Amino acid sequence: MHLKDDELISGLGGRDGVPGLLAAVYARVTTAVSFTRMLTPLGNYFIARPAARAAARDITEETDVPLDAAVVLGLSADALHTWSADPMLDQVGDYLGHVPLARITQITATPGRSWQQLTIGLDGGHDITLEARGAAHQLAAAYEKVSVR
Repeated sequence: MHLKDDELISGLGGRDGVPGLLAAVYARVTTAVSFTRMLTPLGNYFIARPAARAAARDITEETDVPLDAAVVLGLSADALHTWSADPMLDQVGDYLGHVPLARITQITATPGRSWQQLTIGLDGGHDITLEARGAAHQLAAAYEKVSVR
């Protein structure tokens, strides 16, 4: 499914049994070879993406947060949902799963230019740091609103 940043909330809410979304962003896993994304699309698809996919698999095994090299993170009133994605092409793929908000202790976004650092704190002291595009600060603000309840 082709969705631009501002279409994620409306395009994914209600899909795959997911309730309405409060915020959604494209995000990607960073690795030591992430700089190869800037070389060419081939650098992204043949070097950076496979390394990020391996790192995402390790994060998933350690934390039970369903990730891929690049994902869409969608926040609903009770969970953080993930879909596989290709941000370069604005493509959203398969639904990967969700993490109940009860497991999340914080979501913070560090201001940046086109990609911002997004940190998801989990119970047990685990932190997942991703790069998020678009309205990462809105995802963090929406989490603050629903976590107060």
